[in-house]
Amino acid sequence: MSEWGGLIALGIGLALLLALAWWLLIASEGVYLGRRVVIWLYDLYAHRYNDVKDYYPEYEQLYLAEPFLDALAPQVNPLVLDVATGTGRLPLALALHPDSRGFTIGVDLSRQMLHHAINTLHPHEERAAFIHAPAENLPFPDHTFDAVTCLEALEFMVNPQAVLAELVRVLRPGGLLLITQRINTRLLPGKAWDEAQMLAALEACGVVNSDIEVWQMDYHKVWGTKAGASDPVGARPATAVTRCPRCATVAWQIHGDEWLCETCKATYPVGSDGVLEFMQPA
Repeated sequence: MSEWGGLIALGIGLALLLALAWWLLIASEGVYLGRRVVIWLYDLYAHRYNDVKDYYPEYEQLYLAEPFLDALAPQVNPLVLDVATGTGRLPLALALHPDSRGFTIGVDLSRQMLHHAINTLHPHEERAAFIHAPAENLPFPDHTFDAVTCLEALEFMVNPQAVLAELVRVLRPGGLLLITQRINTRLLPGKAWDEAQMLAALEACGVVNSDIEVWQMDYHKVWGTKAGASDPVGARPATAVTRCPRCATVAWQIHGDEWLCETCKATYPVGSDGVLEFMQPA
C-alpha cells in the first residue's frame, strides 16, 4: 500500500471511530454503554440541557400542561409524580399554569439535572419537590398519585418494562398515566417500542383506555388510566407520601437538612439546593 493509501485508510478509520463515538455518546445518549454512562452524560450536560432542547414556554403550556390538566378535570389539585423529571419540564409547566393547584414530585438519577430543576422552578419551589432516586424502585406506597408521568425517558432505561410497572404501581386506580413513545428510532435500534409493543406493555401492567397522540418530531404522547376507580388523592407534601427506602414506612421527622425515619431511624440528607438524597442513605 502506498503512503497516500495508508493515510487515506487511517483517515477513514479515524472517521469511523469518531462516528461510533458520536453515536454511542451523543446520538444514543450513552444507552448502549450502561446506566452509569447515561447518568454521567446527563450530569455533564445538565447546565446546557434546556438550551439544547429549546423549550418554548407558550408551547409547554399549550401542548403539555393544558391537555394534561384537561385529562384530569374536574380535579385541579392533583398529586403528580414525574419520573425521570430531568430539569423539571413538567413540574414547571404545571406550576406556571393558572388553573393548576396541584403538587408535583420529580424523581431522577441525575443529581445535576435535579439541581437545575430546582433552579428552573424558582420562584415556584413550593409547588414541587425533587428526590434523587431510581425509577425501578420508586420510594412511594402503592396507589399514591393522581397522575404519573415519564417523558422522553423509557427508551433510555435499563429495563423499561420494570419502570413502567413501577409507574403503574404507585398510580391510584383510575389515575392518569402519561408517557411517551419514541418514534424516531433510527439511532436507537432495539431500544424503543413500536406502537403494538407499547400498547401490549401497558396492557400487561393493568393500564386501560390507552391512546397514542401525535406530539413532537421524535415522540408521541401515550395516555392511559390505571384499571379500577378510587377517590382523588389531592396535593400534599412529599413527607406525607414518601416511604423510607430502608423500612418502607411513611413516618418522617425533619431536622434541619435531613429527614429522619421515625420507624427505623435511618437519616437521609437534603442537599443545599433542596434535593432529597435517597441514593446514599446515611
